[in-house]
Formats: sequence, C-alpha cells, structure tokens
Amino acid sequence: MPMPGEAAAAEMLLFNGSRWTGKCYLNSAAEGLPLAAAVAAAGRYLNDKSMGEPGRVPMWAEHQRCRELAGRLFSVDAAHSALVSSTTEALNTVAQGIRWRPGDEVVFTSVEFPSNMCPWVVLTEQGVKTRVVRPRDGRVEIDDLLAAVTPRTRLVTVSQVSYATGQHLDVDALWDRLKQTDTLLCVDATQAAGRVPVRGDRADFCVASTFKWLNSIHGAAILTVGDRALQQDVRGPAGWFSAESCYADDRLEKFHPRNDAGRYHSGMPNFDSVYALAAALEYHTPERVATRRSELEPLVAALRDGLAKLGLAVLTPDVGVDRAGIVAFSCPTAADAKRHLAERDIHVHGDDGRLRAAVHWYNTAEHIERYLAALREISS
Repeated sequence: MPMPGEAAAAEMLLFNGSRWTGKCYLNSAAEGLPLAAAVAAAGRYLNDKSMGEPGRVPMWAEHQRCRELAGRLFSVDAAHSALVSSTTEALNTVAQGIRWRPGDEVVFTSVEFPSNMCPWVVLTEQGVKTRVVRPRDGRVEIDDLLAAVTPRTRLVTVSQVSYATGQHLDVDALWDRLKQTDTLLCVDATQAAGRVPVRGDRADFCVASTFKWLNSIHGAAILTVGDRALQQDVRGPAGWFSAESCYADDRLEKFHPRNDAGRYHSGMPNFDSVYALAAALEYHTPERVATRRSELEPLVAALRDGLAKLGLAVLTPDVGVDRAGIVAFSCPTAADAKRHLAERDIHVHGDDGRLRAAVHWYNTAEHIERYLAALREISS
C-alpha cells in the first residue's frame, strides 16, 4: 500500500491536484505532477525579484538552502552539490571538463537516455573511444560493465534506474571497484531521485533532473561532485560564478575555478526553479524516500505480475531490489495504445516500441487495477 496519507492527501499536496480526481496518472518518469509548495515557492521568487537588487539577498539565501537540501537527499554536504539547469547540461559539463587524450575510453550502456549518450559519442571527434555495454537477457550486468574497463578508461557512466526498462542498477558495486582505480564514475539518477535512495557520496558525479519524481518544475537539476573529481581538476565552465573570485587581480591572465562543486555552474541560477526545488526537497526527505520505496514495492510487483499474466513482454526485472518505480513492456503499437489509454483517463508513456508506467507516491492499488483492466480490454 502507499505511504499512509500520501496518496489520500494528493489533492492537497499537489498543484491543481483535484484535476486528477477520477483519473489515473502513471507517467511521473516523464513529467511529475508539481507539488503545491513548489509552485507557491516560485511565486515567492517573483515577489523577491520585484524588490530589485535588494531581492538578491533572499535569492542567494534560498540558493544556499537548496544546495544544502540537495546534498541532504544525496548524502553529501552543500559544498559537493551544485544546481544547474538540466541533466543534459550537467553531463555535457562533465564530458567537456575532463582533459581527454586520444585513445582514452568512456564506458556506457546501449540503453542510456540520449542525455547520457550523446555527450560521450561526440568525444570520438577528439579520438576518445566509446565502449558500449549491451544488456544480456534484458539486463545490464555489473560484471559486463567492469569487464569493459581497461587502464585507458577515464570514466564509466550509467543510469541508476533505466528509463527504458526500469532496472535498478547496483551502483555501489561499481563504486567499490572503481574507487580503487583512476576511472571516474558518473551516475544519472534522474529516474531514481525522489523514488529510491541516491548516494552522491558513492560516485564521482551524480546528476538528476528535478521535474519528474521530485515533483518540481523545469529549469533546475542537481549535480553532486566528489573529492576525486575535484582533485583531478575536472574543469567546469568558465564564468563569474564558477570562479574563485571574479574580481581576482590576475583575471585578465588566468582563470581560477572554485574548489567546490560550484565550479560546475558558470553564471546566474534559474532562481524560480531553485525556489521550487527547495520546496520540493523539503517534502522529499531521505527518510520519506526510503520508506516510500518499501511501501510502494507491492504496487510495483502487482503491476509487473499483472502484465506478465496478460502475456505481455515485460522489460522490468522480476526481483524487487532490481527495480524502482518504472514498469515497462514491449509494445510495437505503443503510440496507439497510449492514445487509447488516455481516452480512458489513464496516462502512461508510450514510445520506442514500449509502454512505460511509473508508480509514485500519489498512485494507489486502484490505479494499478484500472491500468491492467484497460490493457486487457485493449488487447482483446
């Protein structure tokens, strides 16, 4: 069952939550429903902005508070967390910040979201070699990722939870091996943050969008950076905010980056998104997220088992620890199926030959049963 009170209180906790009364929303992996507190916080930013330059005092205070809350969720201190505009920006910042040499390698999987694929593929123009690990029997195996690592591998980048299959990868096992080497580990936690625990202290870089499972708005993403990356001097963008001092005496001759995660954010933050994210992170505490995973697992299991009983080609693992909130199955007519479901007020994601449902804190057993019944009706 869902956490006591969470699903029942959804209308009060969500912005315009009443619009979903009688409907079934199972698409948080694409677009989470915003918290009322997050929307109200964005409005508070506008009030502060209307003060002109004096309004920057509360703006920067909220920025610092958001860094602290992001660090709390990812088990790092504020100095190791940065707030950027998107996951794609964060991953490109990491990709362009490493001093690559011809023959260097980067390892990633064939089932990454394009945000965690394109920045590495473009590095081939610099002579960097990509080593792509493909799933075996639908699963990415840790042993296969480690087997792809060589002395020339500069970085391994993976999704903690697959956007395509919902597989939850044991990134701790990767970290335990890679931390003993010079190979950096980057984790895309976009489909994990807010739904299952995320450990930024178990990776060199950890990134996550915040408009999905964290129920905030567009324009902000979390990037945490470990000491190894800072000590290896992985560069960030050059800007006034990423500089140790933008008024340094030798600023015309040399750029001095900050010595914390702030070096990966070049300029003025998207303060409206920062305000909203801080409010969302007040709700998504580490304790609530940990409890949520265990209490929503029966719904995830019921959905996966129900799909299998319908004879559908389920992509999501059948073991609880190997999954989070996404449950997907192969569907050659996904776009049509999504449309038919929407006509029944059931909202899921349908593209790339699969249908994907996302079970979050505002979902109930009734939603699962309704979705399965609709699939049974459509397939018949």
